[in-house]
Amino acid sequence: MKFSELAAYLDQLEATNSRNELVRILSELYRACSTDEIEPTTYLIQGRLAPFFEPVEIGLGERLLITAMATAYGMAKEDVTKAYRQSGDLGLTAQALAPKTRRNVPSAVEVHRRLWEIAGTSGEGSLKGKIDLFAALLKELDASSAKHLVRITVGKMRLGIGDPTVLDALSFAKQGDRSLRPVLEAAYNRTSDLGLIARTLWARGVKGMDALKVTVGKPLRSQLAERLPNPEAVIKKLGLVGVQPKYDGFRVQIHKDGKAVSIFSRNLETMTPMFPELVAATKDLAVKSVILDGEAIAYNPELEEYVPFQETTARRRKEGIDEFAARVPLRAFVFDIMFRNGSDLTPMPYERRFAIVDELLKGSDTLQAAPLTKTDSVEVLTRELLDNISRGLEGVVAKRLDSPYQAGARNFNWVKLKRNTSGELTDTIDVVLIGYYRGKGKRAEFGAGALLAGVYDSDKDEFVTISKLGTGLSDEGWRALHKKVNQLEVTEKPARIRSILVPDVWLQPDVVVEVLADEITPSPRHTAGMVGDRPGFALRFPRIVSIRDADKKPEDATSVREIREMFKQQHQRAVRE
Repeated sequence: MKFSELAAYLDQLEATNSRNELVRILSELYRACSTDEIEPTTYLIQGRLAPFFEPVEIGLGERLLITAMATAYGMAKEDVTKAYRQSGDLGLTAQALAPKTRRNVPSAVEVHRRLWEIAGTSGEGSLKGKIDLFAALLKELDASSAKHLVRITVGKMRLGIGDPTVLDALSFAKQGDRSLRPVLEAAYNRTSDLGLIARTLWARGVKGMDALKVTVGKPLRSQLAERLPNPEAVIKKLGLVGVQPKYDGFRVQIHKDGKAVSIFSRNLETMTPMFPELVAATKDLAVKSVILDGEAIAYNPELEEYVPFQETTARRRKEGIDEFAARVPLRAFVFDIMFRNGSDLTPMPYERRFAIVDELLKGSDTLQAAPLTKTDSVEVLTRELLDNISRGLEGVVAKRLDSPYQAGARNFNWVKLKRNTSGELTDTIDVVLIGYYRGKGKRAEFGAGALLAGVYDSDKDEFVTISKLGTGLSDEGWRALHKKVNQLEVTEKPARIRSILVPDVWLQPDVVVEVLADEITPSPRHTAGMVGDRPGFALRFPRIVSIRDADKKPEDATSVREIREMFKQQHQRAVRE
């Protein structure tokens, strides 16, 4: 497949706002791919060269891309910069500057290989080398291909394709319907690698999915917890449970293979350099290979206090990590183990898995087994909840002791109970910013007034509106947030957004914020939970608590199913009162 053919499919994907059409076009693209083409093609449509957990960066930012485009098209950098300022999109700038057609356009596989070569260029003179290689590639591409090459390089594809859409498209391409989705999704939950899933399906068929096992170095997609309103509901539904603290930290998945240690975030990013003390402690474990699941949280040893989430996530910066680690060390509270010395432990009951964790971590100060209390008593569960809140933690997580580790699942094997800061709702809600309204008066200084927020409909792989947000941040906080979302502005409503409301500016769904509200109410204006004539849901008096895009992808936002369950729990409380 020529890269120009791939670009034509990408143009079609960009032009539609229908998810069904996205699946159809993508499945058509996949049917046109050979076994050798389908893996790199899958990465390219994600704006990647490799799976998310592999830290491969092409290493060309906007300034360097402008230089490369000037070189490729024989222009002054100032003229390219001027064109970019007019379009606001480097991809569109490249499209405007490149010839409409080219002969002998390289294949998609060749473009992927050459981008990989650029990513691997290092050492003295590497920046010039990267620019020259990229400029040479640009010279061979037509206008549409140049647009998508630049967007791939900056990681801004603007296609509106989520993981479920890719899995559906693979199923349609192979089977003609969505029937393969469950087996493909299960393999993806074990490997977190859509390219590997695609290549294996093409090379070995559906049976090949069984060969994709839990592997050290490839993060599993995290198991997640459901919500229930109070300890009484938890004990009634689950019976005997294991209760552990819910830390307001950074979810980490720790992999060890010999002396090699990798640490991954909940959203599958490699975070190994940010946590040197966790790496050192993991190397000391008396085990050849292991995968652990836990929560890293910054700890002040002088005050014997856990520090706020924002200080924990400060580790994402690239400079001063060792000094930060010495001043505010991290502890990782490990609550699960999925793999040990060549054996997949995920089918084991939780009680047995946690016993292995407890034994493995004895003697380590940095890696500690999260305390576990077994109970079927409402009183004991209530006491544990209040005790953990009093220590500055978020609450507790109750777990079925006989449950397996179900990667990527959110179900009642794990249930979270969190502190109720104020209002009627017993939990905060994670929403995705999908648009904003231009501010008036003082808000005009910030560049944005109210934000349009949505939640995730996992059944349809789309984002649906639930609220406007206008409170909860300081003036400086609003300015910083606007600067962040300014990079996500698009001219048309993205394909995966379903909204009756039309903001002044649409945003690619990317930034996740945590909000607290007084209650959930029915709404004919919002599409979260809306079916036919049945109204959707809205948040009453919402206010922003924190920005959580550091550790959560947009698909990790609160789901419509969770909102519906929270609304039902809220109604039941009102009836009792």
